Amino acid sequence: MTTWTSKPLAALGIAVLLSACDAATTGGGLLDNLKPPSDAALPPAPLTQALMMRGKVTLVPPTGFCIDPESLSQSFALMARCDTLGAATGGAGAPLGMMTVSFARNTKNIPLPSAQEIATASGLGPPLDVRNQDTSVVFKTTGKAPVPDLAAAHWRSVAQVGGFFMGAALYGPEGRRAVSTEGASFLQEMIKRTADKTTTG
Repeated sequence: MTTWTSKPLAALGIAVLLSACDAATTGGGLLDNLKPPSDAALPPAPLTQALMMRGKVTLVPPTGFCIDPESLSQSFALMARCDTLGAATGGAGAPLGMMTVSFARNTKNIPLPSAQEIATASGLGPPLDVRNQDTSVVFKTTGKAPVPDLAAAHWRSVAQVGGFFMGAALYGPEGRRAVSTEGASFLQEMIKRTADKTTTG
């Protein structure tokens, strides 16, 4: 199969495998208005890292974000600013928003697809402000937000981490920092921290 026919199919396969990026739901209304919980009975403490894919990847959030332990599976995690997840400290300086991350095994050594291929396969708007690196692509796009208070415009990324593809989506309220150009740097930080910890861990 030639490259020009296989890459779109690969992008479609990756988009399907990483579709959990659009399926962020929790049972406790955690994302409602992205406000810190006021309930006295707090959920389990937010995490600063988590082992994914049977311990083969160590997911590390960007600065000021924590992982919601109630969202975790082997291939999916939801992250938000630490204080919105109930942590007493740790969210200072981070933008208000939420990030979903999902993993898929890359058993066939499929090359990283382009931003356009991912956007097309996922039914997203045209990619904007594309940032390509050797093992990752980050871009801005539009698509249905997981909760009404978040903007349709958001940042997406796909990265190769070890033998896995890691897909992520960063959402924020309209006009706020998470959906500005700062959002791209925030995703890139998460990718680097996860790749570094996975390689050295």
